[in-house]
Amino acid sequence: MAYVAIVSTLIFGSIFVGVSGVLQTSEGLGNFESAVEEDIIGNGITTNEALDSDGDGLADILEQTQYGTDPEDVDTDGDGMSDGWEVEHGLNPLDDGESDPLEQDPGEADITNGEQENETDSWPDPNQGPNGDPDNDGLTNQQEQELETDPQRSDTDNDGLNDKWESTFMIEVEIPGGSFTLFDPLNGNWDCVLLTADVKLMLTEKYNLDDTTPSWEEMGNSFDQHSCDNVLDFDNDGLANFQEETFGTDPTAEDSDGDLLSDAEEISRVNLQLTRAVGIFKSFDRNGQDVYRNCNEQIREDNSQTFEFPAPFMDKNNSWFYLDDDGDGLLNGPSDWDSDGDGMPDGYEYCYSIYPEQNVISALKLTSLEQGDVLSPSNPSDGFFDWDDDGLNNLEEYGSALIFGAENFTSPWQEDTDIDGMP
Repeated sequence: MAYVAIVSTLIFGSIFVGVSGVLQTSEGLGNFESAVEEDIIGNGITTNEALDSDGDGLADILEQTQYGTDPEDVDTDGDGMSDGWEVEHGLNPLDDGESDPLEQDPGEADITNGEQENETDSWPDPNQGPNGDPDNDGLTNQQEQELETDPQRSDTDNDGLNDKWESTFMIEVEIPGGSFTLFDPLNGNWDCVLLTADVKLMLTEKYNLDDTTPSWEEMGNSFDQHSCDNVLDFDNDGLANFQEETFGTDPTAEDSDGDLLSDAEEISRVNLQLTRAVGIFKSFDRNGQDVYRNCNEQIREDNSQTFEFPAPFMDKNNSWFYLDDDGDGLLNGPSDWDSDGDGMPDGYEYCYSIYPEQNVISALKLTSLEQGDVLSPSNPSDGFFDWDDDGLNNLEEYGSALIFGAENFTSPWQEDTDIDGMP
C-alpha cells in the first residue's frame, strides 16, 4: 500500500480532529504545535475547514501527508482500532501488531540500487496491535478502546488503582437522588458523597494509626481530595479498597475467592475469634455436657460464643501474598480459592490444620491420628493421604462437598464425621 510505503519518512504528531471536526492537540503526545488555524494546504484553506472523509478524527490532508494512513478507511491497518484513536493514544495506526505471512522476511529484503530497505524496521510490534498492552495494566489495547481508558497509562484516572482491576469490579452505587459508578477507571470519585465528615474523621484516625498504610494526608491528591474508589472499605471486610487491589481481591465481597474464609481472615497476622470450629475440639453445652464440634460447625447455634484459633497463614510473610505458588494466575491467599493447587480449597484445609487435643482424640477414638496428620492450605502434597482409613483420601473427603454442598465435606480424621453412629 502506498500509505505504508512512506511511513518511514513520517513523523507521528499529536494533531487529531475532535468531535466538532476541529483539529485539536492531545496531551502528552509530543511538543507539536496546533495547526488549527494554519494554511497547511496552500490554497487558503485552513485545517479548521479540512475534510475528514472516513470520520476517524484525522483530517484527510494529515492522513496523506503526516500519518500515511488511508483517508477513506477509518482503520488503515485493520486491527479493530480507529486511526484517530491510535494516534491520539500514541499507537501506530499502520501497525496491527501481527506479522503478515505473505510479507518477505526482513532478513531477506531485496536490495535495489545498492540500498536495502526496512533493514532496521521494528514492525510489527505486538504492543501496537489490538492484543498489545503497552502500559502492562492487564487490559489489551482493544479493551482500552472499548473502556475509553488510556492504553499508555495503567491508572487512567490517577486514583492509585489499576485500570483492569477497577473495570473488573465496577459497581453502581445508589445514593439519595441518584447513583454513581464506583471503581470507574475513568473517574476517581474524588470526595464523593460517601465521604461524609464523620467518615473522613474515622478514616483519618484509622490510617494515621496504622503503620502499614499511608497516612490520610498522603492518600489525598494535590487538592487534598480523596478517592472513594481508593480509601473506602466497600464490602466492610476489614480491607480498604486499595488493599483489595494490592491482594487482587474483590472489593465487593467479604470472601473474594469463595473458599469459606473471609479476605481479612486469610491475611490476618493475629489469632482469629471465630463462631465456627476449626479442627475438632471439645466444648460444653449449657447443661455441662461434653460437646464435640467438628470443623466448620457452629460453636453455638445462635453464634453467641467464639473460640480463638490461629489465622490460616500466620506463618507467612507479607511477600508470600504477592506470589502465585500454583501458577494459576491468582495471588496466594484471599484471591485464590486453592492457594497450593491441590484441589482442596483453603478454607477446607484450614479447617483441619489444627491437631485436636489429646482428650478429644481419646474420646472419639482417633487413635491412629498422628501429630503430623493435618492439612495445610499451603502444602500441595497433602491431598492423597487417608488418615482415618475409611477408603477416602483427603481430596476425596472434600469431594463429598460437590454432592452435598460446599460446607458439607467429610472429615479426613473421622470415619464417622457427624458422629451419628453411621460411618
